[in-house]
Amino acid sequence: MSVIRSSLITQLTTNLTASNVSVSSELPFISGGDVLYSKNMKTLYVDEEQISQDTFIETLDRSNFLTNVSTLNAYLQVDAKTQLSDINSIVSNVLNAKSVITNTIRSESDYTTEMALDRITYTFEFRFDKTI
Repeated sequence: MSVIRSSLITQLTTNLTASNVSVSSELPFISGGDVLYSKNMKTLYVDEEQISQDTFIETLDRSNFLTNVSTLNAYLQVDAKTQLSDINSIVSNVLNAKSVITNTIRSESDYTTEMALDRITYTFEFRFDKTI
């Protein structure tokens, strides 16, 4: 497990302790044709870290300054018919978990929602830029 994913899961667990949602250390894999966050609603799953490189500063002598961009997605599915009373607090606490990752030049988090049948899926995206 990557250091960023591990730190993020620890912070998410702390942030969501008093909420109606739990945090899993498992990856959101497919089991029996369904993703785990669909089988285990009200459980937040954090996916593997995806790393890419980007140019931070281009120099004339081509000794560019690079960054590693780490992107992680987290997934939470809830019942749309009986919305959680603390969902706004849950979303805010998930988004704020990015603060645990230090030594970055940029930390961002956002989310999207998708409604299908009687379920709402929250997809959170965390992005961290670190210089190399």
